[in-house]
Amino acid sequence: MRLGMYLTGKIDIDPSQITVYKKVKPTKLFSKLVDALTFGSLSQKREHETFTAVAILQQLNIALRTLNIKNVIRLAVDDYDFYLDEKGEEDDLEQAMFEFKAKVDPIESEFFNVIYLVLEHNDESIKYLVEISVLRKHKIGEYPIKVNVNGVITDFKCQEGETAEQLKARLEPLFTNQEKYDSLIKSKKEIFNNFIDELEQAIKRFVKVDDIKKTTTVQIIRPKEKVTAKEQIKHDRHAAPAYYGYYGFDNYFLYSWLWADMLFTHSLYLNDFLLVDSLGNEVMNVGTDGFNSGDYNTLNTDSAFEPPGTGDVSYFGDNEYQDNLVDADLIEDSSVDAEPDTSSSDWLSNDYDDIDGGDMSYNACSSCGSCSND
Repeated sequence: MRLGMYLTGKIDIDPSQITVYKKVKPTKLFSKLVDALTFGSLSQKREHETFTAVAILQQLNIALRTLNIKNVIRLAVDDYDFYLDEKGEEDDLEQAMFEFKAKVDPIESEFFNVIYLVLEHNDESIKYLVEISVLRKHKIGEYPIKVNVNGVITDFKCQEGETAEQLKARLEPLFTNQEKYDSLIKSKKEIFNNFIDELEQAIKRFVKVDDIKKTTTVQIIRPKEKVTAKEQIKHDRHAAPAYYGYYGFDNYFLYSWLWADMLFTHSLYLNDFLLVDSLGNEVMNVGTDGFNSGDYNTLNTDSAFEPPGTGDVSYFGDNEYQDNLVDADLIEDSSVDAEPDTSSSDWLSNDYDDIDGGDMSYNACSSCGSCSND
């Protein structure tokens, strides 16, 4: 397995019906989130949905805290950031909730579509961004709770005053020998996979689930234009968390934008990875049968993108290189849109009819660090 620039792990959660029925009473901090989201005159059904979503979000937060993942950097509802860490604060859930409550007035819609909680975590060699999203509605066949994790290698952080060229010179020894390169990548991949496994087990301890889908992928960025400074890194709040532009993260992320060119220059063999464009959109998936990175302009940012002429490769649309792939007859032109899939499940209200208008009973939790911080 060859690592590209950054690692991605995804855990999609299908909560069991008992999770939806047996809600946990919010702590004082998470009750502020409930109060904020039910601000004004919501119907009882919408209030019920909100309480359920926040209760599940709280349980996931408790699961993360058991792994010492507690540095909240963003709390958002739909496209509105109620808390965004712009100073590099540590362990700031209480501050996030305080700011959420203070900024509740701008909410105008009757109900939310997605609640986001994003946390940052470091271990001895990888910096993680952990994005939790709880969807009010989801497409049939998809799961309503998603945990998206991006990991970057901390040793490759761009130091203060270090230019992109100086960072490339520091990375250069990694690419001169295939065996050395593969050995380093294998060790980082194992650390990341262990982290995702621990996260999955922690979630299962605190959230009753019917099913969990877990994937990990290695992603290589192929910028459309050569990146020579971190100021050129593109940001997109709707992309993977690594692309959001969180405080200080681009210092860790810059090496990922240099990696493709270095692979091309040193003609290393690559397989088992996902190539993405400048905003993290999937371009192509490379299987076990890979290709030599110096044989084609696939990773060469000094030339137009060129699909590799060999290897076990599948291609995707809706990315910066879609026109190239259409011209090469590798994908169909997606500009002719298919009928949109509008089927969805309003899962948060699945048990609403069983309430009978009475008080909902919740099981208070006081056995964890998060709850005891009231």
